Amino acid sequence: MTALFYGMVFMNLLFVTSTVCLVKPSRISAIATAFAALMWLLLNGPLEGQVLWSLTPENGLTVSDLFSFVAFGIAARGWFVAGNRRRGNRFGRR
Repeated sequence: MTALFYGMVFMNLLFVTSTVCLVKPSRISAIATAFAALMWLLLNGPLEGQVLWSLTPENGLTVSDLFSFVAFGIAARGWFVAGNRRRGNRFGRR
């Protein structure tokens, strides 16, 4: 029961940080999103879902692991946008 609770907490943390990073990209929100994605990969055990690709009989890529990959992409985008905004040009234009 405790593992399920922690899994839900980190799933919500992942969604909240990803949303903040998309709405208001900054270096802090990108770091928070990457941290939440890493924690989700480590603590998503009770909420994993279907196995998409098996590495070993005990380990593999699951549906919920894909959330982390999307979140890492959101964090990378947030980092890039915040860096361009800091230099004065948005999305590399000007």
